[in-house]
Amino acid sequence: MTGTDRPGPGASAREIEADIERTREQLADTIDELGDRLAPAHVAGRAKDGLVGRWPQLAVLGVTAVAIAVAWRRL
Repeated sequence: MTGTDRPGPGASAREIEADIERTREQLADTIDELGDRLAPAHVAGRAKDGLVGRWPQLAVLGVTAVAIAVAWRRL
């Protein structure tokens, strides 16, 4: 094996098979993690967390929008 844990040109079939198995496991882990990150509940949770942290800013923006609308109607 080389320093990158990949079989070199003179690797045995057993070393190559072990490398293939490690690569499959890493790929499966990556796919599982992507599935978790893209799950609707997880995406919705992140969106909610972003809004909860910005609630004061959103409230000020809403009040400002209402004040502008009221002032505009009075013109």
